[in-house]
Amino acid sequence: MDDIEAELCAAGNTNVDDKSDDVTWGRRNIKLAPSLLLPPALFPERSNMSGFHKTIKLCLLAIKDAMLHHRWEDAAKYISYYTQALEDTSTTKQAVSTEIMWRLGCEILHHHPNSKSEDIIDLYERMKNFGVKHFAKISLDHAFHLLKNGQLEETRRQLSVAESWRYGKQSAAQSQDLTLIRVYRGFLDYITWKHRRSLVEESDHHGDGRNPEMHSYFRQASVTLREAIRQPGIWDSFVLAYIDMLEFYNDHSEAEKALKDYAYDKAFPANPNAHVYLYEFLRRNNAPKRKLMEVLEILRALVPSHKLMLQYCFFLLNSDDDDDDDDKLQRALQVIMDLLEYISWKQNPYAWKCLWDVIVSLTERCRKDVITQEWQKRKELWMPLHFKTHHARQDAKVDQDLLLLKAQVAPKLVGKNAEYRKAALQLIDNA
Repeated sequence: MDDIEAELCAAGNTNVDDKSDDVTWGRRNIKLAPSLLLPPALFPERSNMSGFHKTIKLCLLAIKDAMLHHRWEDAAKYISYYTQALEDTSTTKQAVSTEIMWRLGCEILHHHPNSKSEDIIDLYERMKNFGVKHFAKISLDHAFHLLKNGQLEETRRQLSVAESWRYGKQSAAQSQDLTLIRVYRGFLDYITWKHRRSLVEESDHHGDGRNPEMHSYFRQASVTLREAIRQPGIWDSFVLAYIDMLEFYNDHSEAEKALKDYAYDKAFPANPNAHVYLYEFLRRNNAPKRKLMEVLEILRALVPSHKLMLQYCFFLLNSDDDDDDDDKLQRALQVIMDLLEYISWKQNPYAWKCLWDVIVSLTERCRKDVITQEWQKRKELWMPLHFKTHHARQDAKVDQDLLLLKAQVAPKLVGKNAEYRKAALQLIDNA
C-alpha cells in the first residue's frame, strides 16, 4: 500500500505549467484543485522521465482529483486510460500499476452509479491475471465482495482456488495472505455449520449435533480455525467462532485451553479482548470467583477503564476469604478510584455508588487510614476533576442520584467543609 501512496504522490512530478491548474487529458479539459498539486520542491521532476511515464502520472493525478471530488464517472474514464500503465516494461512499476488498478478500480466501481456486480467481478478476474504477486490479496478481496452479496458457495470456491495457488518462491507476505485465506475459509465452514445447527434445532427442538452433514462442517471448521489461531496475531472473530462450536459439543476443557493460550501466550500481541473472552467463558461455566478475579486483575493492568472493573470491584467487596479482606478492600478502593479518573466514568452513578460502598466497608473495619492514604496521593487531581462547585451544578443536570452520592462521598475524602457538598445541598434545597 505504501507503493501506491508513493505513486500517487509522485503524480505531482508531471510537467504541468505552474501558472495554471488546467490540464488536458484526451479531449477533456480538467480543472484540478490547487491543493492537489504538490510543491515542486517536495517532488523535483526527473529529467530522464519518458513521455509515457509523464502521461501515466498525469492520468493518475486526474483519477485522484476525480475520486476526491466524488466524480465517479470521470474517474472511471481516466482509469480506463491508465490501463496503459500495465504495459510498462519495468516489472516493479507494472506490479505497482496493477495494485493501483485493482484498489482504485474497485473503489470507483463500488461508487459508480451505473456499475453492476458483474463489472467488479470482471475487474477482479482481470487483475488476478496481471498481478500474480497480488493474487492472494485480490482473491481475498474478491471473496469479501461475494460474501457481501450473499454468494456463499462462490466465495468458498474462490477461497479454495486461492489457497491452492502458488507463484515462485513463497515469501513471508504471501504466507500471511494464505493464512488469512485459510482462516476465512474455515470461518465460512463455521457459518454453514451454524446455519445447519439452527435448522436442526428448529426441526427436532434439541439440536444435539448428531446430524452428519452438520458435524462434517464442524470438523472442517474446527481443524482450520484451530491451526490458524495458534499463530500469533489478533483473531477475535475466529476465536469466538471456534469456542462457540466447542461449547456446543461440550468440549469445555479444549475451549478453556484455547482461550488461555490466546490470552496468556507471550508470542501474541497484548489484546484486552482475549481476557474478556476468557472471563465471559469462565462466568458462563460457573467458574470459582477466585479464577474470575485473576482474569480481571490482568485485564485491569491492560485497560483500567474497562467496564468489567465495576464487576471486579464488586468481587473484591464481597470476598469469601476473611483472612485478607483488608487487602482486598484496599485494592477495591484503588480499582474504583482509577476508574473514576477516566472522563467516560466521571458522571457514572454506578461507579460512585461502588466507591461509596468501599468507603463504608473500610470505615466499618476501622481502616480510615487506607482512605486517607489513597486520597493524599490523588487529591491534586480529584479536586479539580470532581469536587468543585461547578461540578455540583453539572451533576445536578445529569442525575439527582449522582449528586446525592457525590455529596455523601465528598466529606469522607475532602473533609466536612467540602465545597461540593455545600453546593449540592443548596441545589437540593432549591429544587
